[in-house]
Amino acid sequence: MKVILKEKINKLGNSGEIVEVADGYARNFLLRKKLVLTATPGNIRQWEERGRIIQQKKEKVKFKAQKIADKLKEAKLILSRKKGEDGKLFGVITSQDIVQGIKKKFNIEIDHRKVDLEEPIRVIGVKEVFLKLHPEVEIPLKIEVKKAKARKGSKE
Repeated sequence: MKVILKEKINKLGNSGEIVEVADGYARNFLLRKKLVLTATPGNIRQWEERGRIIQQKKEKVKFKAQKIADKLKEAKLILSRKKGEDGKLFGVITSQDIVQGIKKKFNIEIDHRKVDLEEPIRVIGVKEVFLKLHPEVEIPLKIEVKKAKARKGSKE
């Protein structure tokens, strides 16, 4: 029996492939678990159309990520924090802080999980982090951490 795989199945193939399997295996296991569709001409056309729609969505997401990457190319984000001893900060700068800075400066919303920050920034200076906007779109972003200006009446 010919079937269309809905997902990757070990020793059979990947999602979308049409494979030949034993009738009993198809009826008693694959169809009952809804892992496959029978390979009728209608199901094949439907599956191909579904694949085209999914591909269009992926291209649209990649296009949006590329537009954001073009806006942020060569960008530099300046964040300020209070400084302690040895150039270390009171507190840290996290991916959330970076995303908020991008939102404030460039008016672009990015998910904080797209910021590739191995550990929070703890010192004053310039650090380069990568924004992974899409599996195929990754850009560097320079983060400059400065000492916050002291308020009136404070001793610092």
